[in-house]
Amino acid sequence: MVRLVRLKKGADKTVKKWGWLTIYNKWILDDGGAEPGDEVIIETFDRESLGVGIFDGVGAVGVRLLSPYIAPVSEIIERNILTAYNFRKTLGWKSFRLINSEGDSMPGLIIDIYNEIGVIQSGSAGFDYYLDYISKILVRHGIVEKVYVRNDQRSRREVGLEIWKGWIYGGGETETIVDEDGVLFKVDIERGQKTGFFLDQRMNRIEGRIYSRDKTVLDLYSYTGGFGIHALTHGSRKAYFIEEDPKAIEILYENLKLNKVEDKAEVYNIRVEKFFNENQMKFNLLFSDPPALIPARKNYDAGIKKYIWLLNNILANVERNATIFFSSCSYFLKPNEFLELIDNTISETNLNLTYLGRLRGASPDHIYRPTDDELNYLKAIYFLIR
Repeated sequence: MVRLVRLKKGADKTVKKWGWLTIYNKWILDDGGAEPGDEVIIETFDRESLGVGIFDGVGAVGVRLLSPYIAPVSEIIERNILTAYNFRKTLGWKSFRLINSEGDSMPGLIIDIYNEIGVIQSGSAGFDYYLDYISKILVRHGIVEKVYVRNDQRSRREVGLEIWKGWIYGGGETETIVDEDGVLFKVDIERGQKTGFFLDQRMNRIEGRIYSRDKTVLDLYSYTGGFGIHALTHGSRKAYFIEEDPKAIEILYENLKLNKVEDKAEVYNIRVEKFFNENQMKFNLLFSDPPALIPARKNYDAGIKKYIWLLNNILANVERNATIFFSSCSYFLKPNEFLELIDNTISETNLNLTYLGRLRGASPDHIYRPTDDELNYLKAIYFLIR
């Protein structure tokens, strides 16, 4: 049964003005008795239709708006997935983000593709009811052969959603090898971080190869070796990988062997802070891709201090004319603040800063609309120190 959800006066203007697809409980005047997973039509206070969505009702979220047009939710979900896939096919990749939440009109849903495996991550009580249906769409249209669910993220626990992971369609090995422009990486969709790999940094890893010839590389927060292995396969003399997760270290060693560069690598199973405290080495190509050091607004000041500490230690361990990749996935650190942090930190030294082109972000499979501010989280820059 389709329920009618009516918004409060004024809230409907906010939804229309900013194109919000996530509608919060505080904006809802009448939920029509809807339960999580119910198909709903969203109306303004004056009874104007805003479209069709899925009722959520868990935590702060009331409704996930999927389309401004009235049609069965099942049809809309299939159409949105196929629209997303038709664009990703043009990239010519076998591993990519297929559904990027609001960017693909599926707020609260992530789908990553690793060869024949699809990995779904839902942050929505509403989408949880459609996981089996979504998996069958992916298989029926030949997008994947089997589907795994990774509903074990912290955000689900915080709103009381069930924590689980496992096959929802098909089964078998939870590991696969992806080809990233000629460089091979093993992906563990069960034990790996997020859905198994950080697809958002794809283009930034590939760009790093341009600066790699004859370099000595330091890959901080290396996870399974993405940046450093790209560099080693494109002319770097030596790479040092710094990673504290032992599971990631296991796969890192396998990735080094897959790409036949293990003889040029040195791996430290250690925290970055401890590495800098115990080692004084010089590098002329450095990659830094830390986790979000500002995980919440309340952590802003403490996180800024961590980024400054990190950058200062990087500067103390690079040669003159070194190339540095510095990245932040902290949503609460805005792009202009990110660049100001770099500029201000380096201005307090006797070093000269030269940016290598534009501010980078996530790869083009991570699409977002201008209003999807939270999806525009990744900020990264290549720069020279002279």
